[in-house]
Amino acid sequence: MNYCNKMKSTVSLFVLTLLAGSCQIDKPTDQKTSFPDAPVETEAPVNDAKRLKDFEQQASAYYNEHGGVDAATYKQQLSNKSCEVAVWPASKQLFRGPAFYKQFRKGVLKMGKMFKCGHCPEDHISTASAFVISADGVCVTNYHVFKSYDPSKPNEYITFFVMDVEQNIYPVTEVLAASKHDDLAIFKIDTKGQQLSPLCMGEEQPVGEAIHLISHPEHRFYTYTQGHIDRKYIKPGTTKIRQSISAEFAKGSSGAPIMDDCGNVVGVVAGTQNIYYDQEGKIYQSTIKEIIPVSRLKELIK
Repeated sequence: MNYCNKMKSTVSLFVLTLLAGSCQIDKPTDQKTSFPDAPVETEAPVNDAKRLKDFEQQASAYYNEHGGVDAATYKQQLSNKSCEVAVWPASKQLFRGPAFYKQFRKGVLKMGKMFKCGHCPEDHISTASAFVISADGVCVTNYHVFKSYDPSKPNEYITFFVMDVEQNIYPVTEVLAASKHDDLAIFKIDTKGQQLSPLCMGEEQPVGEAIHLISHPEHRFYTYTQGHIDRKYIKPGTTKIRQSISAEFAKGSSGAPIMDDCGNVVGVVAGTQNIYYDQEGKIYQSTIKEIIPVSRLKELIK
């Protein structure tokens, strides 16, 4: 290396060193990376099997001591057409990522249908999803979650309980209003004097809008997915207004809340329909994730 090139290398190294020092000095102190020693909050893993077992044991113990509303009564109450609920107005505070999940999972419930399997004396729980809309225990799920009742079948349900994210259980005391057409049911639980964490009521969102979902697909409790509204339509062969979303959900998610970026409820999970290329249903292509717009839920609330 000649003298000129050596001097150029030395000068370049000196300039880079100064720039690096300048970057370190000018770095904003309010950035997360400025505090490498700050503790990072980690999410505790969900033990699904234990949560289900706890749900079954707590519900069974409560039922054996206090009893509960029978399935036939719920079925009769599904004819109630409307109810009065003091719902919370829409929020304008944005939440993102972990903050969203931590904040709004408190308003999502596991819906538990107690039944006997016919092969053992134990009480079992079949789970769906639900959510809170008033602090005193008014909640929402699907009509179809309540409707199935056939006393001639030994595994049809006995009564209903819900469980919150802290694993507190509450008995379902009454169906306040329901719509078979819109597949919605508003019900009351006995909160035992506790104040719950209701979700705010939002507005129906247009196609393309971002949405969030917390539900319990097939005993995978408190699963968070996100996406957007991808369509609004009349369900074929009916007059039912539905929307579909890109966020994933599955069996066990029935009755879960669809939320906007502020955690406001903008819809309710309804169900899924698979699309197949062939008429025999052997070549699977995609799944439509169907929801009920929140405007239909508001029709049940005075």
